[in-house]
Amino acid sequence: MFRLALILLLLPTIAAADWSPRPSMFHYDATFANCTATPDETDLAQNCDRAIANAYVLKRAVAWATQNCFPESIATCALPFEDEGLPAIAAQIAVDAGCDATNVLDLPEDEPLPADHCISIASDIMIDEGVVPLNTDISCGINWIECGDISLINATFWAEQVDAAAQDDPAFAADLQSRNREDCAEEAREIGSWAVVMDAMICEADRSAALWADLTDQNQQDQ
Repeated sequence: MFRLALILLLLPTIAAADWSPRPSMFHYDATFANCTATPDETDLAQNCDRAIANAYVLKRAVAWATQNCFPESIATCALPFEDEGLPAIAAQIAVDAGCDATNVLDLPEDEPLPADHCISIASDIMIDEGVVPLNTDISCGINWIECGDISLINATFWAEQVDAAAQDDPAFAADLQSRNREDCAEEAREIGSWAVVMDAMICEADRSAALWADLTDQNQQDQ
């Protein structure tokens, strides 16, 4: 809950007229499943961060296209998708599947889009097909609204994996996580940059992922 609250604090209030997609408005379940598929892989957290970013830019493109189509149905609105480098047929398939076409401006800003929303379903179809949008840039300026959000999502995910892997000894996991947060915050402050908080989250993700891999290996040996 703390990390979810932090996500919301990091995000600026976005007026309807200035709406834009952001990483925290999407689910990444399929991406997360891939992140934990090979526990012995090196650079688990960094690879997962890139995977989240890749999924996000695709979902962002679908969201932009969908919003630019509104109020027209995305089933008959091909040009905005083509402008993003996306196959409009995926949107048509999503509509045929009975997706929820609620305008994103009418949905809660602080919650991910429903899994049955047209943006969610169309995105999943395109990710499965390996679609890459034209714009893959991630905003990482002084407000680091996109890259910082992705770093927080990644750090939160790996912390949750540690908690799950150490569920037989939650106090042990909590102590390690607390030490990691403190150590990473101190390291980030010592290095110093405009993105101290984000650097700390990247460090946390790396440490949590490594700890999760060790715990997973130990759990497998104990079976």
